[in-house]
Amino acid sequence: MRFCRKLYMSPSLDKKRRKILWKLRTGRPQPFVYIIALANNDDLLEIYHSGMLKQNYYKKKKNVPYIVGIASGYGEAVELVISILEDVLHATGGYDVKSFFKWQGSRIESSRQG
Repeated sequence: MRFCRKLYMSPSLDKKRRKILWKLRTGRPQPFVYIIALANNDDLLEIYHSGMLKQNYYKKKKNVPYIVGIASGYGEAVELVISILEDVLHATGGYDVKSFFKWQGSRIESSRQG
């Protein structure tokens, strides 16, 4: 999986950060965890339930999402998207989300899902 170097997390998940990242990498179920990823099309960001990453489509290297945020529940994911967009607006003066995260750099971690 590909994670942003400055990964946005919901405040309720801060204490469980390492465990959640481990579960995402190893494909363990997390019923209340949602991820925010850069969109592959013209949209800015996409919200996925963590269970979607177990689909074969996301196991292909070209389809692995670039994860920029992790939230607990869909409502917190929407709030996190708003926070990310506010940071992008302040940093770039616009909504060029993809260049904002490329500027920050990325950390690539391999997925061990089988």
